[in-house]
Amino acid sequence: MPLLPRRLVTLLLGAALVVAAACSDDPDTGDERADQVREAALEAGLDEPVADVLALAARGATATYQVAYAGSDGASIIVSQDPPNRRVDVMTGTTVVESQVLRDGIAYRCELPDGGLPGDPLTCRRARGAVPPTGTFTEEALDAFVGALSAMPPSDLQVEEREIAGVDASCLVATAGTGDAAVREAVCLAPDGAQLLLDMGGERLEATEHRTTVPKGTFDV
Repeated sequence: MPLLPRRLVTLLLGAALVVAAACSDDPDTGDERADQVREAALEAGLDEPVADVLALAARGATATYQVAYAGSDGASIIVSQDPPNRRVDVMTGTTVVESQVLRDGIAYRCELPDGGLPGDPLTCRRARGAVPPTGTFTEEALDAFVGALSAMPPSDLQVEEREIAGVDASCLVATAGTGDAAVREAVCLAPDGAQLLLDMGGERLEATEHRTTVPKGTFDV
């Protein structure tokens, strides 16, 4: 039986830790996207609680939040979003060593200059190519989404409630196998749709902090 497909996670959770596309700042767009995803999930035969979590994931694209994820050896990642702006910072301790910023539809990549050391000013350059708005799912994307869902037996997907980073999170859990051989993978979301846990393929990324505001100046470059 298949585990939760990476393609499905990528499609639903626009909160991937790279800046790939602009987020709309229109709440109506988030609601429309969520309705589309929920309808597609129900059409694929999934239970309503599962469809609700998937819709929450889609609605997260228009939410304002800041989430910190712990890495190893003192490293961490901070994701900030205030649509249409978005920023991902790679940290060593309290020092930013790399940033990806999406501001007013323009993407920037900020890195240490050659020979630079953590703590030195970052050099920011505009990324190549235009960054199109996410908008709502296209018809083709919805078709692909429904196909991915249909490939998963509904019995493989469950919804659980967990506390993560002090937040009551809704988790979509996929189980493959039975007994001692069972493998469980999960994606957990805050009430605003922010991703708090990604546990799949032997990789785990869990939030340590979550807030529903973003400090002033976060998206400056």
